[in-house]
Amino acid sequence: MLIYIFLYKILQCIYIYLFYIIFPVDFKKEKNRVVTHRDFVRDKIERTHNKTGKVSDVVFEWLKETDILIQQLENLSAQAITRKQFKKLLKRVMEQNTKVPSGNYIQESSTPIPSLEHFSSGNLMCFNSREKISDQLFVALKDDSSMIGLYGSQGSGKTTLVEAMVKKVKYLEIFHEVLFVKVTQNSNIRTMQDEIANSLNMKFDKNSESGRAREIFSTIESMNCPILVIFDNVPAKFDPEDIGIPCNSNRCKILLTTCCQKDCDLLSGQREIQLDPLSRLEAWSLFQKHSCFYDDEKYSRFDLLNVAYEVALECEGLPRTIKDVGSFLKSRPIEEWKTTLDILKHSMAKWQIFLSFRGEDTRYSFTGYLYQALSQAGFKTFMDDGGLHTGDQISPSLVNAIEASRLSIIVLSETYANSSWCLEELVKIRECMKLKNQLVWPIFYKVDPSDIRHLRKCYGKDMDRHENNFGINSERVQKWRSALFEVSNLSGKAYTTGYEYEFIQKIVEDANRIKSRLQIRRA
Repeated sequence: MLIYIFLYKILQCIYIYLFYIIFPVDFKKEKNRVVTHRDFVRDKIERTHNKTGKVSDVVFEWLKETDILIQQLENLSAQAITRKQFKKLLKRVMEQNTKVPSGNYIQESSTPIPSLEHFSSGNLMCFNSREKISDQLFVALKDDSSMIGLYGSQGSGKTTLVEAMVKKVKYLEIFHEVLFVKVTQNSNIRTMQDEIANSLNMKFDKNSESGRAREIFSTIESMNCPILVIFDNVPAKFDPEDIGIPCNSNRCKILLTTCCQKDCDLLSGQREIQLDPLSRLEAWSLFQKHSCFYDDEKYSRFDLLNVAYEVALECEGLPRTIKDVGSFLKSRPIEEWKTTLDILKHSMAKWQIFLSFRGEDTRYSFTGYLYQALSQAGFKTFMDDGGLHTGDQISPSLVNAIEASRLSIIVLSETYANSSWCLEELVKIRECMKLKNQLVWPIFYKVDPSDIRHLRKCYGKDMDRHENNFGINSERVQKWRSALFEVSNLSGKAYTTGYEYEFIQKIVEDANRIKSRLQIRRA
C-alpha cells in the first residue's frame, strides 16, 4: 500500500512539473507579474498612510483576491490538478493582472496629515507619549476591532485626545457618521438614546427603553456606511447594546473612554488602550507653556525654578491639572506659587503611608504590628484588609490608595512575588515613584535583596510560574521583573533575626524624621 502511495506522489509531481514545462513562459511570467503588482499596490497604500491620500475599497478587495490566488499558486505542487484546471488557474492569474487598480483608486497627496495638535486647536501638545497613544488609537479605528476602550486617570486628557481624533477621522473621511455622547452623572439610558436619536435625525415610535434601543439598532444597521459611536467617560457595567448600539457590526465601531481598566474588561472582543500620565519632562514642558514661566522676566528664575518644578510634579502628570494650575499662577507673586505648592502637597495625598505586603506571610505578624505602630505614632496609614483583591488585577480602591500616598513601604517577604496582586501593586508604586516623586522604602523581610535582584530561590520559582501562566514574553511579566529588579536596588532595611518590635520602632523613627514630607490635609 505504501508503495502505491509513494508512486502516486511521484506521478503527481511529474504531472505538475510537465505543466510547468508545457506553460513555462506564460505561467511563470504571469505569476511573477501578479506578485509584482501585489507588492506595488501594497507599497503605494503604505505611502498614503501618513498622508492625506484616499484608498478605495476596490483596492483592498483586489488585494484580498490576489493574496488568495498567490497562495493557491504556492500550493499548486502539493495538489492533484487536471490540465483543464491548470489552464483555468492560469486564466485567472492573467485576468487578475488586467484588473490591477489604477491611480484613480489610490490618490496620493504630497500634503502630510496635519498633526493631532492641529486638530485639537492647540489643546494637545504632541509629546512622545501622546503621539504613541494617538497612533495606536488611529490604527484601532481603522482595523477590524469592533470596540475600543481608552482608559486613564481622571484629568489625563482622554476627552481632549478623542475630540482631536474625531476631527482627524472626519478630515480623512474614514467614517460617514460620528456620534459623540458625553456621559455625565445625570446621564441615563433614555438621555443617551435621545442624544443618539438627535444625531441621527430620527424620532422614536416606541416609549420603552428596550423599544427605543431596537429602533436605534435598526437605524444603524440599515445605514450602508461606516459609523463611529463614542461614549465618553462611561461608568462601570456599561453596555452599549442597552442604548441600541450594535456591538458586533461590520460597519459600526464603538469607542469608550473610562477611568479604570476594569470597566473596559466588562466588554469582550474589544481593544484596550491605556493613557498614562505625562512623564516628568512632558509635565514640566506643559506647565511652562501654561504658566509662561520663562516669558515673565520680573521673576528671578533662580528663586522660582525649584518651586515651579515642584508644582509641576505635584500635578501628577495630569494635563488638566497642569493647565489649570499653570494658568492660575501666570504672573502671580512668588508667595502665591509657594502657597499653591503647599496646598497641592496637602490636597493631592490622602494617605501618608501605603503598606504593600503578602497577606499570607505577614498580615497577622510583622505587617500587622508595623501598621499598629505607625498608626499609634499618628501616621495615616493604608493597609488592605484583604477584601480588595478580585481576580488577578488589583482593585481601583488599591490603585487610588497607592496614588494618594506620600510613602510606600514594601514588605518583601518570601512569597511576595507569588502573588500577581502584590506584583501589580509594585508596578503601580514604581510608576508613582517616577511620575509623582513618591517615596519608596523596601523592607527585605527574611529575604536577601540579591535573590530578588537576580530572581533566585523562591523569587525565581515564582517568576517561572508566572511565565508559564502568562507567557515568557508577556508584557505584564516583563513589568513585574523590571519592578522587582528596581526595588531590590533601592536603599531599604533588611530583617533576618532579632526582636521584631525593635526593628519596627526604627522604621517609625525614620518616618518621624521625614514627617514634614509626609504631611497631608486632614479631613
